[in-house]
Amino acid sequence: MIFIIIIMSLIVILPSIFIFFVIRNKFRNLDIFLSASFFILCIYYGSSNDFFIFFFGLFILICLLFVSVAIIFNHFKENKSVRNLIISVFLIICAPVAAITSSKLYPYSIFYQWVLFHPMQFEEAKGQEGFLYEIDSWGFAGMDSSLMLASSQSYNLSVSDDLKLWKMKNKIVCDVSRVYKVYPNLYTIFPYTNAECYKKDDIYK
Repeated sequence: MIFIIIIMSLIVILPSIFIFFVIRNKFRNLDIFLSASFFILCIYYGSSNDFFIFFFGLFILICLLFVSVAIIFNHFKENKSVRNLIISVFLIICAPVAAITSSKLYPYSIFYQWVLFHPMQFEEAKGQEGFLYEIDSWGFAGMDSSLMLASSQSYNLSVSDDLKLWKMKNKIVCDVSRVYKVYPNLYTIFPYTNAECYKKDDIYK
């Protein structure tokens, strides 16, 4: 375990040191640029459910964080620019908040992306009771997860008792982890990992 931690630390620290010495004096306002890049990548990282992005992206973000902090203080030491220091530190501090916020917005952003490319199915879902369709999936072998779009004209699926009644009425098999209301009568559902989610008489099963 200690060996793995040492290796992982070296994977992050050595590239950070190399990048710092290569680019530290190459560009003007590099401190702001790197901080903004870190902020934007945190937003993307938070909104992605891809396993490889989750795993490898973490090392990239840590490496970029180390480089950004080193460049910020190096530039401040040389240029004494309080403006650059404040902007850069603000972006670094806000980046984790942006990542968390983007992860919370994921079920909404995926829904509206799906609507954009599937307008006919969207119209069908709005007027149907018990519509259920997978709009996103991620994971790897043995750890598959999905995001389902569901509709209900009569029940509020974000309420546990209503959700149970809706599943019984529409003959839906689904162990639900979380539910988000994304549109009038439309909900995004997170089933538990590896849990099957389908209508017994659904053509999409």
